[in-house]
Amino acid sequence: MNLPTLLLLVGTLLTLALAAHTQRQRAFPGKFHYIAMLLAASWWSAAAGIELAVSSPQDKVLAAKLAWPGIVAAPSYWTLFIWAYVKGDYQRPPLAWHLGLLVMPVLTCAIALSNDSHHLMYLSTLPVSAEPGAAIDYRHGPWFFFCTLYLYGYMTLSMLVIINALARSNTLYQRHYLGFALAMAIPWLVNAAHVTGLLLFFQYDPTPFSFLVMGLVFYWLISRRQLFDLLPIAHDVLLDAVPDAVLVINDRHCIAQLNRAAQALPGMPQPAIGMPLTGCGELQALLPALWEQAGRTECEIGIAERYYDLRAVTVHYRRHPVGLLLVLHDITQRKHVQLELHQALQSLEDQLDSNAALQAQLREAAIRDPLTGLHNRRFLAEISPKLLASAVRATQPLALVMLDLDHFKAINDRYGHAAGDAVLAHVAGLLQEHARQSDFLFRIGGEEFLALLPDTTRDEAVALAEGWLASLGLSPAQAGGQTLAVTFSAGVAAIPDHGSSLEEAMQHADRALYAAKHAGRKRVCSQSAAAGLGMQDNVQH
Repeated sequence: MNLPTLLLLVGTLLTLALAAHTQRQRAFPGKFHYIAMLLAASWWSAAAGIELAVSSPQDKVLAAKLAWPGIVAAPSYWTLFIWAYVKGDYQRPPLAWHLGLLVMPVLTCAIALSNDSHHLMYLSTLPVSAEPGAAIDYRHGPWFFFCTLYLYGYMTLSMLVIINALARSNTLYQRHYLGFALAMAIPWLVNAAHVTGLLLFFQYDPTPFSFLVMGLVFYWLISRRQLFDLLPIAHDVLLDAVPDAVLVINDRHCIAQLNRAAQALPGMPQPAIGMPLTGCGELQALLPALWEQAGRTECEIGIAERYYDLRAVTVHYRRHPVGLLLVLHDITQRKHVQLELHQALQSLEDQLDSNAALQAQLREAAIRDPLTGLHNRRFLAEISPKLLASAVRATQPLALVMLDLDHFKAINDRYGHAAGDAVLAHVAGLLQEHARQSDFLFRIGGEEFLALLPDTTRDEAVALAEGWLASLGLSPAQAGGQTLAVTFSAGVAAIPDHGSSLEEAMQHADRALYAAKHAGRKRVCSQSAAAGLGMQDNVQH
């Protein structure tokens, strides 16, 4: 084994060891591409070592052809590694780069292996001398120079990325980037010198040897300069680490920067950089007002079917506003919970109102007679103490009128109970029509009614009852297409004239009603406090 072969073998093993060591490191941007670059470089070195080790010209040419996947892939993966390491995963390289990385190594190897049929890779492959193991003199074809331009384009791009990162990074990370530039420049310069004929090493392409030097540089960066322990974090990566949507709007109201969460906002243009917020109409409509605030602003905004807490900060440069920093925190779930809670509360309030209305209906049903709609004895027992207490407190009289329909049983017997019910409803309606707002009407028996008249004397109550009787005479009941003349007899009493309690007054009113019936019905009777059962002070015929 000659010295060049030994050196290439050592370089291959060192590169593989470096790849294995890197695989055990924690994750970092571009880790896959970096390891792939090392494996491609080791493939190239191994193929070059085989080419040096074999003696047959055909075997040397075959080894050179098999080296092309590593030759093409190593610079390509290196460029993708530099891009990912500097820019993170936010700004991904174009899809064409990945397609080229997949297609070019395979296509180039296929062209090299089939070179004898088209000579696109090599115009000729002849030994430089007749000695065994002599080097091959490669006369390159057009595809070789195309590959060279392709690879130099990748290398140039990676150098530009490093130069841009150098200008924007601090001192610590500048050392990393300078290390990258140095490691990349070594194989680049060596290969350029070989292609131009300025440098030959053991009469072979010295580029694979440069990977050994590159591996040593990386080993030094890893072991001495914490290459993968202190990773640069680009501001794009920091923005993507923020779960909220972050946008930077320039003074032309166009998007200058945004993170992934902002890119996912409803209506966000694709791509968004440099575009106005035309798709986010609600947000765009707020921009003029946010510019006028010239400070910090917080508000709630709805975009499409989602809700956000918006925080806007004016960005100044030399005391002049140059942009807006917008941070949108998605509160859709919280908003939906609030809306659901509001709806639940509204539903509960509606249910409570409905229950209250139902209770009111049930109460009305409990205190009213279903046929006539007048109050019943239950409500009489409830309201009478209050009316009495109010009358005593105000020293006002409280009159009672007890009415009983005349000959009501005869109506039921002759015309039926339906007609009787119609008569009762008609009398109740007439009483409600002529009663005052302060009066209370009750149905206390089959055809018996009671009226409580606050702030009304006995004589006034008699006059009211006589008016009701007269109105009933003018408005007979209708039942089954027949007109039914109806009259009533009434007894009137008053508090305090006839006692201090409702029971006493009702007893007097009942006696007066009996007197009216005994006197011939169709009349209103009232007794004085000292009158006997057969003495009527006022009788209406």
